[in-house]
Amino acid sequence: MAAKNKHHKKSKLSRKVTSKYKENDMEAEEDGDTGDVEDENRAKKDEEELSLDEVLHLGGTRADYIMLAAMEDSAELVDGGKQGAIDDLEEGELEKFISKLGIRGFSEHQLIAETPESSVVGAGRKESKKAKKAPSEEPKTQEIVKKAKDSQTAGRKKVKVNNNVFEFQQRQVLLIKPGQKWFNLEYSAEGTTVQQDPSLVSQYKTLAQRLLESEAELYRTKKNLQKGANSNWMKTVVSSGTLADRMAAMTVLIQDAPLHTLEYVENLVSMVKKRGSRRMGLMAVDTLRELLLSDLLPEHRKLRPFNQHPFDQLEEKSSGNRDSRDRRLILWYFEHLLKHHVAQFVEALDTVAHDTVQATKAKALTTAHELLCSHPEQEKALLTQVVNKLGDPEYKTAAKASYLLETLLHKHPNMKAVVCCEVERLMFRANVSSKAQYYSVCFLSQVKLTHSEAELATKLITIYFSFFRTCVKKKDVESKMLSVLLSGVNRAFPYSAGGDEKVKEQLDTLFRVVHVVKFNTAVQALMLLFQVMDSEQTVSDRYYVALYRKLLDPGLGSSSRQNMFLNLLYKSLKADIVLRRVKAFVKRLLQVSAEQNPSFVCGALFLTSELMKAKPGLKLLLQGNREDEEFKDLTDDDEECFADADKEEDGVSVEPEEAKPAASWVHHQNLEGGKRLQSYEPLHRNPLYCGADHATLWELRMLSLHFHPSASLFAKAVLQGESIEYSGDPLRDFTLIRFLDRFVFRNPKQLKGKQNTGAPVLKRLPVSSLAVNCEEFLSKDESQIPFGALLDENAGSKFENIGLNAMANTDKAGLKQLKWEVQRDDWIQGRDAKSLRRRKTTFRKRKMAGGKHFGKKK
Repeated sequence: MAAKNKHHKKSKLSRKVTSKYKENDMEAEEDGDTGDVEDENRAKKDEEELSLDEVLHLGGTRADYIMLAAMEDSAELVDGGKQGAIDDLEEGELEKFISKLGIRGFSEHQLIAETPESSVVGAGRKESKKAKKAPSEEPKTQEIVKKAKDSQTAGRKKVKVNNNVFEFQQRQVLLIKPGQKWFNLEYSAEGTTVQQDPSLVSQYKTLAQRLLESEAELYRTKKNLQKGANSNWMKTVVSSGTLADRMAAMTVLIQDAPLHTLEYVENLVSMVKKRGSRRMGLMAVDTLRELLLSDLLPEHRKLRPFNQHPFDQLEEKSSGNRDSRDRRLILWYFEHLLKHHVAQFVEALDTVAHDTVQATKAKALTTAHELLCSHPEQEKALLTQVVNKLGDPEYKTAAKASYLLETLLHKHPNMKAVVCCEVERLMFRANVSSKAQYYSVCFLSQVKLTHSEAELATKLITIYFSFFRTCVKKKDVESKMLSVLLSGVNRAFPYSAGGDEKVKEQLDTLFRVVHVVKFNTAVQALMLLFQVMDSEQTVSDRYYVALYRKLLDPGLGSSSRQNMFLNLLYKSLKADIVLRRVKAFVKRLLQVSAEQNPSFVCGALFLTSELMKAKPGLKLLLQGNREDEEFKDLTDDDEECFADADKEEDGVSVEPEEAKPAASWVHHQNLEGGKRLQSYEPLHRNPLYCGADHATLWELRMLSLHFHPSASLFAKAVLQGESIEYSGDPLRDFTLIRFLDRFVFRNPKQLKGKQNTGAPVLKRLPVSSLAVNCEEFLSKDESQIPFGALLDENAGSKFENIGLNAMANTDKAGLKQLKWEVQRDDWIQGRDAKSLRRRKTTFRKRKMAGGKHFGKKK
């Protein structure tokens, strides 16, 4: 019994000591930092002095001692957890965080006063007194047991945190506030190209899906509970309104909170996919296009899938803050779903582009082009759609696709290589139509190249010649394809690096093509041949012979490329070093011009004047000391005879020599004699040996008598050895339509004196002195334009007299005469019928206003 009481007293004493130590701990925490330092030092001493004897003395066993020793050595505990764990702070991390917050800058303004030294000393004394009262062994025991319990609790907490990382937590407040564009938020631009762990991504994806659904449901709940909100009305309109109202309501809802109303985007995509309702599909296409361009797609990057985000750094980036982490997951999963919906929309747009109605296909094509020009999302699929439309059976759609691709390259020049590769893939596709290939070549020939794109230019030349060989093998030289191919080679050749070899392989083919194709195609081939030869300064006689022959082509007069031909002719003759060949070209050009339109005549004369500036030796053809040639008409039995005029004047009869058979093609091996070379032969094949240097430019004298005044003026200037000073384009300025335009819009005659200025109604205004096509005349009000503004003086005065007589008298004949005169002159001057009716109504109202006494004498 005594032992039992003794044991009871001992336990009671230990409880007292423990309670005292708890009080000491609380007082130490309240006293300040000094008490904490003393407790830590005392705890360290206790740990160092702990031994097996002390554990046995305190009632423990050897197993307890081993357990405590193993727990101290197995893992180092820092702040209640293992060192290096996610929840643990690294060395200096807290200090860096405090420095970023800028708290130290406000240290002088802190209102908390420091603890005086006297209070710290007093606390130390109080602590020492309490320590003297308690036994020295029991505090050590309590400290060791407390530390062991803390370590075990921290370990259990660590395990619990790792298990709850993917646990879903319901929120009562929206994590992402509506009212702003989602791609401008803080965490939306975080992405990575590092491969992520698939299992980790799958777990986070499940959590993100639940978070996004919860966020959307919470948004709908709060929207419905708002006072005065129109959410119920909007919901009714979206479900049961008219088609236009439904589209407008969904647009407003998506613009307000795209992240919380993603279901409406899915509904719009479903409307585009739905068949049987073309009107609904087109309206959904327009709505989605506007939303994607303005609110849903970022401008300078593509949408990222869910697995392209840094999940391995997610906990570190969020710093253990669950809200921050969940916001990232919601945004990333929303972006993933939006990318999926956009891909579905582009796929549905491709289906719409194959519709049988022209307007529907045009709408889909325009939408794909706008998305491709504005944002990089799904650019490969959109580019394929636009390029495929080059092979559309309807030529309008194919032409529009070509135009849209040119617009795309104008806005994004760096896409030239990508677009050209896609077009090339279409051209070499199996079972592609020749029409699709033709439109593809037309587009490629319009691509503007630079000297930094030599590789692309060489690639285009390779494509052109592959089709060129195909056309020649099929003997399809009269097709439009050959002309477009040659045009494309001409445009790409100056910028290519290795295009010379490709063209040289086809030189013989090109020379054969020049002689069998139409004039326009031949001009393209000649331009290509000149570019190749001029680049190496090796322009051959074969080229000049082909060009000389093309001057007699009948298609020259009706060709649409006369300016290109004259330009090629000028460059070729300027580069020629043989003067007699240039003279032959000039004579034949002037001979051909006599049969052409005045615009071509003026252009040929201007070219001759410019050549004489560059090669003054041509002016020798203008000298009159040469033998004059006489041409006579032949009868059926006669032969062509050339006679010198001076010999006929002397009475010497000249008998024609027997015509000796001679080859018209002159080679260097058969240049014997040379008598035939002393006279000009107009139909000789080779301009080098036609004898043009022994003749004069008698063609200029004939052209000086031309019916067109400008052609006659130009010919006289060249004949007198003067240069033509002209800065316009003769082939445009001297056409018939331009002449008629100048005749119609000539300046009106100026007024001489005052004529009928006292007329109250038909008073002439100064506007009659203005030209009818000037801006000042068009800006005048209708009431300021007089009736005779477009007529001459006599007609104007006649109208005024007739009108005044008709108003002064009630004679119906006068009104009829006025009506007939106005109709006739309106027809002559091209006035519209509306002005005629207006004037007729005016006269009728004025007559009715006078009643029976209108125009009668009182």
